[in-house]
Amino acid sequence: MREEFLERMKTMLGEEYPRFLQCYDGEEHHALRVNTLKYRGEDLGQQTGFALERVPWCKEGFYYSGEDRPGRHPYHDAGLYYIQEASAMAPVVYLNPQPGEYILDLCAAPGGKSTQIGAAMRQQG
Repeated sequence: MREEFLERMKTMLGEEYPRFLQCYDGEEHHALRVNTLKYRGEDLGQQTGFALERVPWCKEGFYYSGEDRPGRHPYHDAGLYYIQEASAMAPVVYLNPQPGEYILDLCAAPGGKSTQIGAAMRQQG
């Protein structure tokens, strides 16, 4: 299965294929997004003890260290933040949803972008 995938990617990417393989050797990035309906998040690092760095394109997004375990923190259980890849935050930022709009999320599983849309619309849409 792995070899079939790699062959398919090689065919699709052509001369970009070596760069694709290199991405697997790079540093991993972990991110979370604050649920602004429940928490402002300015002091999330102090409150949790996580080493956070803001995601440049998402004011609610933060990178966290690989040593941190935000999925085991009570704030996660309370829904104050959502563990989400930083790249998955970008579509909603660019969509810029506003209260009162109608938005159909056809890729709504497991729901990170949908909850991000709901927060941006302040649950009015």
